[in-house]
Amino acid sequence: MHRFLATAGLLGLGLVPSVSWAETINLTLRNGDSLQGELIERNPENGTTVLNHPQLGRLELTADQLKPAETKPPWTSSVSAGVIGNEKDGDNSLSVSFTGKTRYKDEQQKLSLSGSFNASKSKDSGEPLSIDTEKGSAELRYDKPIGSNFDLFALSSYQYNGTNDSGVNTVLGNIGVAFPLLKSETTELTISIGPSLQWSGGGISCASDSFCGNSYGGATLTADLSWKPWPTLQFGLQSQFTTVWANEIQPANTLTAEVRYYPAETSKLFTTLRVQSIYQSMNTPELNNTITAQVGADF
Repeated sequence: MHRFLATAGLLGLGLVPSVSWAETINLTLRNGDSLQGELIERNPENGTTVLNHPQLGRLELTADQLKPAETKPPWTSSVSAGVIGNEKDGDNSLSVSFTGKTRYKDEQQKLSLSGSFNASKSKDSGEPLSIDTEKGSAELRYDKPIGSNFDLFALSSYQYNGTNDSGVNTVLGNIGVAFPLLKSETTELTISIGPSLQWSGGGISCASDSFCGNSYGGATLTADLSWKPWPTLQFGLQSQFTTVWANEIQPANTLTAEVRYYPAETSKLFTTLRVQSIYQSMNTPELNNTITAQVGADF
């Protein structure tokens, strides 16, 4: 089973289009009108931008014709949370989730920090309390652009699953190169690859598990896609595929998908649906899935 998932993960991450991407941009003129088309050329020396408009054809616009771009703040952050409770005929359930992200970006470097927590408990009438879900994660990543085509990066991630029999805690360290394959005002696609070191431990069955409590070397391949088709709608998809050598190849994959909706273009508030699937061949159980609905804010 894990060989099939390993192959599927590699194929999914390897499906990178071989054709060149045409960057679609939106330009705002000083009079307030906007133009959308494919970017042909941008000259930083004289400030001209050449655009292929679907109706008007090739347009060459000077800096005096364009509205100056707004300076984006280097720090961007967001927090979101969700709570669901239910009580019926003496049966009770409660689910709590939290997600936080912060990012710093300038021309010289990028730094991102994210974390999440998800717990659900239930109690049937006359039965003891049951902990159904108790998960958490944190990731710290630093990117240093080397050229226009690739970055150097280092990351450290931590995953916690309190209901696992073995592998309650999993730590991953990864360094390597990152390739921004697609970058526009609405879409970003980055592929990162490099050597990694993974450790997992904890759980009631850890002492009898041959993998638990040990560190293994391997490699990690990450695909990160962000797409904002409209100002009020945003999609995010990340797949982090890791293979380590422990007697034989042991795969792992963390797939995270997120949809955000903003009620208005200028709104800082949003609702989000987050789906996460974690496959770890050296943990027990191997597969764990969660779906959370949250409300949050950008700042």
